[in-house]
Amino acid sequence: EDSGEHIVAGAGELHLEICLKDLEEDYCGVPLRTSDPVVSYRETVTAESDRVCLSKSPNKHNRLFMNAGPLSDELAQAIEDGKITVRDDV
Repeated sequence: EDSGEHIVAGAGELHLEICLKDLEEDYCGVPLRTSDPVVSYRETVTAESDRVCLSKSPNKHNRLFMNAGPLSDELAQAIEDGKITVRDDV
């Protein structure tokens, strides 16, 4: 049975918000009912990386050197519980 739902995929939450706003205001002209995003695929780091990666700022004046490592169980749980957000300095 057809549920009438349509799936919109994007490169992140902000990308989805912009796509849905454009769809609603520029193309449909009617309010849309949306649900919370569903993440269907997840990746994780299981061991410390043996490589150092370099990232440069757009103006090329800042360089970031980093390697990847797994989060502690306590930190991962705090993020899932909403006790730590992207705006917190950990």
